[in-house]
Amino acid sequence: MQRLLVLLLVQLLYAGKCTSTPAPHHEEKHKGKEAWSKDYKLCEGHAQSPINIVVRKTLLKTSLVPITVEGYNLPEADLLTLSNNGHTVQLSLPDTMSITSGLSQTYRAAQLHLHWGCGDTLGSEHTVDSTRYPAEIHFVHFAAKYGSLQEAMHKDDGLAVLGAFFEVGPQENEHYNHIFKKLEDITEEGSKVSIPGFDIKNLLPRQLGHYFRYSGSLTTPPCDQTVNWTIFKDTIQISQLQLHRLKSSLRTSDNQILSCNYRDVQPLNRRPVFVSFPEGLLHREVPEGGSTKSDGDSVRTGDLLAIIFGILFGCTALAFVLYVIKQKKRQRLNTERGPKVIYKPTATAEA
Repeated sequence: MQRLLVLLLVQLLYAGKCTSTPAPHHEEKHKGKEAWSKDYKLCEGHAQSPINIVVRKTLLKTSLVPITVEGYNLPEADLLTLSNNGHTVQLSLPDTMSITSGLSQTYRAAQLHLHWGCGDTLGSEHTVDSTRYPAEIHFVHFAAKYGSLQEAMHKDDGLAVLGAFFEVGPQENEHYNHIFKKLEDITEEGSKVSIPGFDIKNLLPRQLGHYFRYSGSLTTPPCDQTVNWTIFKDTIQISQLQLHRLKSSLRTSDNQILSCNYRDVQPLNRRPVFVSFPEGLLHREVPEGGSTKSDGDSVRTGDLLAIIFGILFGCTALAFVLYVIKQKKRQRLNTERGPKVIYKPTATAEA
């Protein structure tokens, strides 16, 4: 019984301390970003992106189905424009590409771009449990019913962005060489190059059914808060050399290396963050058609673990106390009754 009690106490302490340790990284200030709100008021809004995704606070939503895309496999005859716009590398995409499921409506592609760090700095925009990744890619789409990106970006349901994180692996990702090997051709800000079409889907993670979902904004001015964000759980592997090319190839108008082009995480401000996958996670499930309370109002994983182990601890402690009381009562009864002795006189007198 005592051994069981000690085990439960250890589990309770472990549950309270079981949080992920973020990888070390530098949170650098980026020139000009602090002044965005002076010219673009939305940049200090209450639904800004990127955010830090706290996994234990996410809400499981079973209606989130895998993302399905169509028209991503582009023929080589379709020339795509790769450009250095001074703050990122951007690949223009035809609106024949679209997201057909996983969202509430059809969204058509507009462009993709990347965010990265500088030197040894990690450069993803979103973080997961405060862990930042080496880089991040965004596939920008607009609601088909609005006809264009410019028209849709000001509508509440106008934009949908698919985001994915990069990690460094031992081998080159041949699919990304379509982009990385052309970076030296667009070194100067404003420069462009045409590249043959290829299967853009190969730039996405293989698993499109596991993702986080929340409502946010563009991460650059004008910071419109009209983006339906999908951040994939699975990462994309690239080589160290490919990451180095991304960090060192492009330059800005003042001939500085274009780097650290990520925005710092923004306050969540009680927005719910949903998740499509239950594996390895403990969530409160969102009922279909039901309302959800915002961050801090619902029962979260940490609170649930504390409640469960608290109940177990209480029950075990109570059982132990009752056991001790029962043992003491039994000893007292035995003492009051005294020993059961049968007297037998000796047959002969002692000498």
